[in-house]
Amino acid sequence: MAKKRMREKGDDELFAVHSMVREFSERLSNYESLPTLSEVLVELLNGKTLNVASKQRVMRIIQLLRFQSGYVSQLSTRLQPRDQVVADLYIDALLGCNSELNDALLNYKVIPQIHPIGTAPILYFLTAESNGHSPKENAEIGAVMCALQLAQQSQIENARECLCGTFFVAGRIDQNHCSVKCRVKAHQSSEEFKAKRREADRKRYRLHRDGKVKETNRRINGTKKTR
Repeated sequence: MAKKRMREKGDDELFAVHSMVREFSERLSNYESLPTLSEVLVELLNGKTLNVASKQRVMRIIQLLRFQSGYVSQLSTRLQPRDQVVADLYIDALLGCNSELNDALLNYKVIPQIHPIGTAPILYFLTAESNGHSPKENAEIGAVMCALQLAQQSQIENARECLCGTFFVAGRIDQNHCSVKCRVKAHQSSEEFKAKRREADRKRYRLHRDGKVKETNRRINGTKKTR
């Protein structure tokens, strides 16, 4: 009877996280660390389960959480009592951001669950819908729940998007790229780098014009370096 009641309440959703629990248990037995919330969120955002619309909804919620954190930080640390006009603007923006965020979260009806593995119990969420959800919807719920927990822990900035479109977990506060290749590419595309390169080209041109630097035979004959 008890087993039947559990199934009627939608407890079959536990099978959706069975593979996750088994994977975590195997990692613990092999003395491997469990993935952090930031790593789980990044994996979901980089994966193929979320479609374009789902990812856009998740990214908008992450953006709103970051805006909210920024507004609160500005109000608590930078504004003086005499800056009432500016404070009112921040408060209006904060309330508007919070209203949009709560409206978006109304779409996610979940049941919190605990699995007692690791050094601390793992919190995960099941859908509260009786008819269940598709893998895409489950992934979206998982990503949103990760983002909310990261925001609560003041770690929402840990998960970032590189210019190449890849999401990554930042190891430093100033890390904005997923790899050295992307960091170099972004630097070479910056206006500062282009300005320095133009200045170096002009300086080299003047030296050649004044005869202070001679071209090599390869350059004089118009040949190009082989790759």
